[in-house]
Amino acid sequence: MPARFDLVVLDLDGTLVDSEALLVGMVNETLTTHGHPAAPAAAVAATIGLPLAEVFRRALPRTGEPEIARLSAWYRGRADASEFVRQFRLYPGVVDTLAGLHAVGTRLVVGTSKGRATTIDIVAHCAIDRFIHEVIGGDCVSRGKPHPEMVERACAQFGAAREQTLMVGDTPFDITMGQAAGVATCAVSYGMHSPESLRALGPDFMIDRFAALHDVVTRVGDW
Repeated sequence: MPARFDLVVLDLDGTLVDSEALLVGMVNETLTTHGHPAAPAAAVAATIGLPLAEVFRRALPRTGEPEIARLSAWYRGRADASEFVRQFRLYPGVVDTLAGLHAVGTRLVVGTSKGRATTIDIVAHCAIDRFIHEVIGGDCVSRGKPHPEMVERACAQFGAAREQTLMVGDTPFDITMGQAAGVATCAVSYGMHSPESLRALGPDFMIDRFAALHDVVTRVGDW
């Protein structure tokens, strides 16, 4: 019997990797290095998942675009480095769950606001590259999350029907993106955003641990 979904688009930060402290720390290091005050950690975490420039715009709402571009470039230079990539760690259950989905023929795509090359490095470092069919980074699309372009690109690349495609993520930006693309959505409650903020958007599924994704994807019938 066929699975419920045959294409799954997976957010990276807060969904596959537990990176909140790393990313918030790097944003604030960037700010303070360039003479700006550090932003509250919770406020920064709430923007992770958006395009990087937007993260800095929200941290510094009165700052002009040249400075936003300078901060973004400095951040990328540090965040793309191998010593930073080596600090990423997977959430429990990710390897076994991806292996199981891959084994039953599910196409697995990582869709993230990070650059594609850096994401490929992180996926390889975490030893899940053998399960991932494609990586779509923020630099692969002209409009970042929550615009649906990223999911639309994945569907087009794999010839996947929208009713058999699932977007999985920990942020409202992921859920809104999936809904705008007309695909099913699954929110994870253990990431950077509160379960309440995710539940308010009405995702089709909500899971408290990554391992539960296997049943979401493969189970046919009522959830």
